[in-house]
Amino acid sequence: MKDLEEKTNMQIKKALEKVNSLCGFTYKHNEIAKLKCDIDTGDQTYAGVSAQDVQKVLPEAVKPAPSNNDYLTVQYEKLVPLLIEAVKELSAKVDALENQINN
Repeated sequence: MKDLEEKTNMQIKKALEKVNSLCGFTYKHNEIAKLKCDIDTGDQTYAGVSAQDVQKVLPEAVKPAPSNNDYLTVQYEKLVPLLIEAVKELSAKVDALENQINN
C-alpha cells in the first residue's frame, strides 16, 4: 500500500471520451520514414494510432522516436490504464441500462 500512498493525481478522467477520440488504423512505413528512421520493414503492415492524437489525450504515452527526434512514437503499454478506465465507464453505463430495463 505504501506505493499507492506515494502517488498523486491517480485518476484518469473522461477515459471513454479520450478513447473515442482516437482512431486505429493500419499502415506501412513510407520511404521517408525508412530513410529518416533508418529502418527497412519491407512490405510489413502495422496497426497503430496517431501519436499526435494520443498526445492530446494522454501525453504521458508519447515520446520522441528513438532514432529521430523529428518523429513521435506511442508507448502502447501506457495506453492500458486509459483503456481499463474506459472499460469501467462502459461497464457502469451497461449496468445502469440493465437496471433501467429490469426495473
